[in-house]
Amino acid sequence: MNNENFCNAVIDGLAGEGYAVLPCVFPAGLIAALRDEAFSRRQQFRPAGIGNQAMRAQAVRGDSIDWLEWGECEQAAQPFWQAMEALRDGINRQLYLGLRDLECHFALYPSGGGYQKHYDNPQGRSARLVTILLYLNPDWRPEHGGVLQIFDPEDESCVLARVEPRAGTFVAFLSERFPHEVELARHERLSLTGWWRRG
Repeated sequence: MNNENFCNAVIDGLAGEGYAVLPCVFPAGLIAALRDEAFSRRQQFRPAGIGNQAMRAQAVRGDSIDWLEWGECEQAAQPFWQAMEALRDGINRQLYLGLRDLECHFALYPSGGGYQKHYDNPQGRSARLVTILLYLNPDWRPEHGGVLQIFDPEDESCVLARVEPRAGTFVAFLSERFPHEVELARHERLSLTGWWRRG
C-alpha cells in the first residue's frame, strides 16, 4: 500500500464530492491482522448507544462496539495507524480542516443488525469532521446485505453511493454533510469505524 496515493485519493474525494470509496486499498495481511485483533477482543464488545446519552435502541442501531486507543493493536496491524497519521497530515495540509484526534472502534453487526439513516455530526453539534470506515469481511457476497448507503443531503431519497462491506474497502466522508445508513446484514459484519475530530 502506498500511503501517498491512498491519501491523495481520499483528499480528492473529500475536496470534490465530499466522500471517497476506495476498494482494496489495504493489503489482505493487514485486514486479517485487524480482524484477528477484533475477534481476540470479542468479550469486550458492548451494545452501541445512540447520541450523548448512550441510549440503546435495537430498532435503530444493532451493532456492538469495542473502542480503540490510538496505536492499539498488535504489530501486524500498525500500518493502519501509520496510514491514518499520513491521512491526517495530508488532509490538514491540503484541506485545512485542523484534524487532531481520531476516535475509533471495531463495530460488529450480527445477522439481522443494521443502523437507520443518520448523521454522524448533525448540524455541527459535535467535533466530528471526517468519518472513516475500513471493512474487514473476507468473502462478502451481495446476498449478505449490510450495504452502506450514502444519501444526497439535498435530496435524502437519492442514493449517492452503495458500498458493500468487502474486506479492504475504505470509505471516508464529511461527517456533517451526509446522511447514511447500514442496511440489515444477513451475515456477521465487521468494520473499523472512526471519526477525525477538530483540535
